[in-house]
Amino acid sequence: MNFKRIFWGYIFILLEIHLFVIDILPEPVGYYLIYSGIAALPPENRIGSKLKKLLIGLMIFSIPTVFIQQNVNEFGSFATMALLDIYSFILEISRLVLVFFIFRLIMEFVTPTGDKFLIRRCSQTFKIYMTVMLLISLSHTFAMNLSSNAKLGYLFFTIPLGFIMEIVFLVLLWKLHKLKDHRGFPPLYNKNDNYIPSVFNSDPE
Repeated sequence: MNFKRIFWGYIFILLEIHLFVIDILPEPVGYYLIYSGIAALPPENRIGSKLKKLLIGLMIFSIPTVFIQQNVNEFGSFATMALLDIYSFILEISRLVLVFFIFRLIMEFVTPTGDKFLIRRCSQTFKIYMTVMLLISLSHTFAMNLSSNAKLGYLFFTIPLGFIMEIVFLVLLWKLHKLKDHRGFPPLYNKNDNYIPSVFNSDPE
């Protein structure tokens, strides 16, 4: 598992820089980088296999983002805007599912090390990230019905908060990359399809 490739892949997914009509950091490339980062995982690892299938689907599903500048009202038709909102929401939820599976793999890597500080940090980051980002994603639907002033206040709060959560996740990925280079991690061969490390449910003693 190559945390450095996952890190750079997520950078491509997170940042949107359009040059004329083309995104110079295309999302499909980001999903491919993450896929290449977990490509070495054996077929016996069920979480890795599910994540690979999800990434292949996202590579295809995210192709329109290369040409469509998200979060910008550049289409006059109400129907077109509604379809774009639905597409963006599905993509946003899919990214959360992606991060969830990445965290499950992370926990499979760090749990066998016995490093309680590292395990606790990964577990707490998972809980905080998923809770905050899920609430932000679900609240987008209700925010559409807010008044202009209320919507402005909502965006003023949620945009920086979401950005901070993404930075925290990226910092964790880079930290794991450095640790892996320094001391390595055990290989992943978990065959249990429903396996979720106990640290997801409780902090280590």
